[in-house]
Amino acid sequence: MRVRDLILPEDTVFFTLFKEMAGKISEASGVLNEITHELPNGTEKGQKVRQLEHLADEITRQTFERLNDSLITPLEPEEIARLAPALDDVLDRIDWVTHQLCNYGIPQSTDLLKEFSYLIVLSGTEISHGIDDLSTMKKAGEIEQHARELNRLYNISTDLLSRAVLELFQSKDTLLIIKLKDIYEGMAKVMEKYNDVGHALTDISRNHA
Repeated sequence: MRVRDLILPEDTVFFTLFKEMAGKISEASGVLNEITHELPNGTEKGQKVRQLEHLADEITRQTFERLNDSLITPLEPEEIARLAPALDDVLDRIDWVTHQLCNYGIPQSTDLLKEFSYLIVLSGTEISHGIDDLSTMKKAGEIEQHARELNRLYNISTDLLSRAVLELFQSKDTLLIIKLKDIYEGMAKVMEKYNDVGHALTDISRNHA
């Protein structure tokens, strides 16, 4: 235990804020998954993701505001300052790819879109579990397990992107190729941001082991 912890209690509101953010990520990934299965319908649901993204921005703002005011924090200030924007980046990317999906006029869904969105949903679940374990700071091994799973899903997504691009160029519809390639790359970027959160969780868990 750190000496400062014996003097003043820690401000645990950060874990509450992180859990709220993880909940918004899971909800947004679920909506994205619904849209990919309903195309060309369901695009009106994109507004829900935009609303969640705005709420996430507010949570991030509250996190840094509280960080500036707190004398004692359950994690090192630089750890909070790293994790908060990493989580926000995930939702920003989900919002952007949802925007693409809803506005590009995709005539119907594809198996690859559904596979990508499923990976995004699974990764959102891992984030939620990882944040839950982080709040106890007694399950470093489980936190790293969630981070490893995020990395495994990310690796699957990179392979999926390669396969998607190869399949696209078998099509003769040039405009559709451009649109779907953009969306696939956007979904791959979501997975990259998830993996960044996994790295942050790993480093934090090891620092507090």
